[in-house]
Amino acid sequence: MFTSNFFSNLPRNLSSFFRSLIIKNQRRFLAFTTSKKRRDRYAKSLGFTLLEVLVVMIMVGILSAIAAPSWLGFVNNQRINASQTKIFQAIKVAQSDSKIRSSNNTNRVRIILTTGQTTNAYQIDNVRTGAGLQSLEPGVRITSITSGGSITPAVAPTPLASPFTLQFDSRGLVYDPSSQLTYPICINLSVDNSPRIRWIAIRTLLGAIVTGSDGSCINPV
Repeated sequence: MFTSNFFSNLPRNLSSFFRSLIIKNQRRFLAFTTSKKRRDRYAKSLGFTLLEVLVVMIMVGILSAIAAPSWLGFVNNQRINASQTKIFQAIKVAQSDSKIRSSNNTNRVRIILTTGQTTNAYQIDNVRTGAGLQSLEPGVRITSITSGGSITPAVAPTPLASPFTLQFDSRGLVYDPSSQLTYPICINLSVDNSPRIRWIAIRTLLGAIVTGSDGSCINPV
């Protein structure tokens, strides 16, 4: 190290500068002014051992394993909710445009629903904006489309053929001239790798729409 004579031979301002510099950087200063063996000891203390790195990696792995299912459940919930909203809004738009445009047999507003598809799961035609093929959120599908059913007496709903065409007349009512449909008309959704379900139900001929997240549209929880 520098002796006191070294500092005494310097101007006062330089002497003060070097003294403060050495004090602030004492550890680094010692590493470069001592023997090689001591320098190696200081250098080793600045890194991480293999054991420390392994412990951190194991902890990160455990936390990831705990958090991953919760995150996946949250993502699936958001996706199926967004898809439910898409179909609900499509039906509302179809009803509204049917009234505004006074639709008839040649330009009746319709929604074509296809089961088992994420891409091009439904199509809306003869509306002012947003017409054409529409996709649901990734992994979300229309599981089934059913008609009727009741709790008491216990009557199972009737599956409707896919693709199913839902049409609306000039009053915004479901177009069913042959009276073949029985209410409620249920559109059931599911998401891949998850038990979560959602449904949209047209309850009456007047077009009242409800949505749900549990049970079924004829027996909501």
